[in-house]
Amino acid sequence: MPVSLSRTFAQFLSPLSYESMPPAVVDKIKASILHAMVTGIIGADTSHGQAAIHLAKTEEGKPDGATILVDGGKATRCGAAFANSKLMHVTNQADSYRMLIHPGACVIPSALAAAELGHKSGREFLTAVVAGYEVETRIAGDFIPSTQARGFRSSPVYGTLGAAVSCGKLLGLNEDQLVTALALACTFTGGTTQGAARGGQEMMYHEPNSTRSGIMAALLAQENLRGSEESLEGDAGFYNAFTGNNRGELSYVFQGPNRTEISNVVADLGTRWEVLHVTPKIYQTAGYNCPVIDLMTQIRSRHELSPSDVAQITVDMNWLETLYPSPEFPNTTRNAASVGSTHYFAAYTFVHGFYPPLKARINPDMPGDAEEQQVLDLLQKVEVLGHKDRPAFAPHITIRMVDGTTYEGEYSGNELEWGLETEISRISPLFADMNWPREKLDALVQTVSTLEDLPSIDPMIQLCVR
Repeated sequence: MPVSLSRTFAQFLSPLSYESMPPAVVDKIKASILHAMVTGIIGADTSHGQAAIHLAKTEEGKPDGATILVDGGKATRCGAAFANSKLMHVTNQADSYRMLIHPGACVIPSALAAAELGHKSGREFLTAVVAGYEVETRIAGDFIPSTQARGFRSSPVYGTLGAAVSCGKLLGLNEDQLVTALALACTFTGGTTQGAARGGQEMMYHEPNSTRSGIMAALLAQENLRGSEESLEGDAGFYNAFTGNNRGELSYVFQGPNRTEISNVVADLGTRWEVLHVTPKIYQTAGYNCPVIDLMTQIRSRHELSPSDVAQITVDMNWLETLYPSPEFPNTTRNAASVGSTHYFAAYTFVHGFYPPLKARINPDMPGDAEEQQVLDLLQKVEVLGHKDRPAFAPHITIRMVDGTTYEGEYSGNELEWGLETEISRISPLFADMNWPREKLDALVQTVSTLEDLPSIDPMIQLCVR
């Protein structure tokens, strides 16, 4: 009988250490940690962020608990992680994997609380975050579009598992307990796409609640109850519930055949690292808009072009990026030429030559300020086309001018999969405009860069407390 998926993961996780991880993986996870901490500071200035902080302190305040970022108050492990997850996700700048899951918003808050309360070192914290990211992204992998097609939102569904692993690793769970933690996470998870498809905002609390659920799965696994050995691939397990079957038959895919092998989920563990394919989001918008903004910025930096001289702008993208959140339940408002759509971000970036990362989050189904007429006029000339043979995060932009001249640019799909050096170069220019002391932000960069040298993560946390 083959070893189960959860058992294989547990056998990988138990001996995983800082020393056993490749330098590129450590560098990558530092980029994600820095990104999450900075976006958490930004998120604390939003009304939703402040509400999450207030809720955690009011309902779960605990003087000797874990730290709520920015505010500095203390709450239960779950309460602090809930608030911190909200801060990291509220502006829509959380990192992204295959467009539709955001591991940082679940894995990092879970690990922060566990490392702080457990007095763990920087190396132990880094290892746990890598563990959570790697397991979550692998379990999600090819299955994300099929999960969305069943009406579930992938990010919280898979995020619960990532949060359970990062917390469990720092709790020192043994192999059997890690199997149980995954089994419990499989049963605790959830989150639907109704809001994303029809304009509701309940998804704004999906990741925080999944973080709590993942932490509870890890804590309960310490009781030595026995979890289902085949909680993921069993006939009535996770994949059957959240993708429609346990045979690797897929409803939709970004590219290629509608079929995968379940065994690929654990193939080459420790050799092939999925965490390397996570993309930080600099802009306060859906992940698939970020490469469009960056590519348009690059085109405009090379050419002096006037909006009045544009005949048409065509953005070719992966087909699933044009049917968010799923072809089964597309949001027709979000995918049409309107403020907050891909058309809008392409037009805004063309007009200004850039898009401000600190510009407040805009969605077509959320009320917002009136935009300048030049952008509104140009977005009506933007055409967005979906293609099944084009990778995700790989737009091709064609700008056709009235005189017949064309300007083009194209991404291959991995341009945003950057490490720590690029993260620092992209996020540091924001520091001057953030509501946070510049010296503390610069110190945060240095602290995350040398996290493996810290006997405790407390210095990093304190740099993110007002």
